[in-house]
Amino acid sequence: MIIDKLDGLNVLDRYDIRVVRAKYVDSPEDAIAFAVRRTAQDERAIPIVLCAVSPDGAVPEAEGPLSGHDPIRAAFLALGPAVEASGGRILARAWIEQGTDIRIEGRTDAALGKCLTLSSRVHSVERMVPIDTQGAQALAEHFQGYHHRGDSEKSRRMLEHLLMRVSQFFNDEPEVESFTLNPVRIHENSYTVLDAIVRLSGPIHSRTRLDAHAHDRKGHYQPSGRQ
Repeated sequence: MIIDKLDGLNVLDRYDIRVVRAKYVDSPEDAIAFAVRRTAQDERAIPIVLCAVSPDGAVPEAEGPLSGHDPIRAAFLALGPAVEASGGRILARAWIEQGTDIRIEGRTDAALGKCLTLSSRVHSVERMVPIDTQGAQALAEHFQGYHHRGDSEKSRRMLEHLLMRVSQFFNDEPEVESFTLNPVRIHENSYTVLDAIVRLSGPIHSRTRLDAHAHDRKGHYQPSGRQ
């Protein structure tokens, strides 16, 4: 079974994997309210993206970045027919500026066990889980070397850190049969998982440490890290 998208993001966050701030929204006003970040010092609107999420977790349509009441309201109404036809919902997420998008997949092979694949549009590399420090370094170097982008050591270390976190998540959660993190948006010194589809072989158990609200499809998901 594929778990709810917010549950998937929450599980990843529990493993210190940086994920996007997201929430299901049921009206244009709900989406507009999501675009306002409230802190003790200020109240300011931030750009957001609205996604039509189908029951299988796919995101066939997305609108954004959206700023201001009228564009958000118009985008919400435009996504309505697709959501109604699929029986899905509209997900709002914080807009993350453009960067390099990669894909990280986990699969369970009958012979090899759990494997992790790191890929771009033109190249992919795979390694068995768990991945230790040396394995993560080799995977990151191979991936960066193929693309010849002159990535900095900081970028490589960040990618290594991400791969080890994802490996730990996949290795420590026996119910996770497969997953797709796509896209993972990479910047010079940071990354953000924008979307996750997680497939389970059985029910989630307590070791995933989900918050009480995580199974509420109307819940607001706020990752612990800075956005």
